[in-house]
Amino acid sequence: MKFADFWKALQALEKSISIDSPTKTSIKRAYWGAPQGELNELPCAINVMSEPDRSVGFGGGRNQKLQIHIQVAVAKASVENEHSSMTATALWFAAKDAFDRDRTIGGTVSLSLLRGGGSTVAPQPVAPVILQHGGQAYIGFSALLEVQDASKIEF
Repeated sequence: MKFADFWKALQALEKSISIDSPTKTSIKRAYWGAPQGELNELPCAINVMSEPDRSVGFGGGRNQKLQIHIQVAVAKASVENEHSSMTATALWFAAKDAFDRDRTIGGTVSLSLLRGGGSTVAPQPVAPVILQHGGQAYIGFSALLEVQDASKIEF
């Protein structure tokens, strides 16, 4: 996988996520890693990676499974903000649909699956959740993108 191509395709996919109800909106910006300070362009996606599994075969082949933790911040959190909670939930369902339509993320990986965080034994809330960033609380959703690729990562 050429990481630069993957990141470009992931950004495009995340920015394509949109809803018409309860308000018309779309993800405006995608970050690799957390940006400094407050988030100004909302909704936005923050992506960070972990590598849960990798196997190396004979001849240098590699089978990698990556996990991209995706947090989508919809709005600054405020007391009893049901509208933003409903927007975060709608964006979660739209995100699942968008990732299901493009399981190879623009042909950059072998397979991907977007799901809620945690496991079936210890599930974690997905939407709406309170996210913390730069000293500010946001309403949004938190998910895990599992990516499988049978090649080495190149920049």
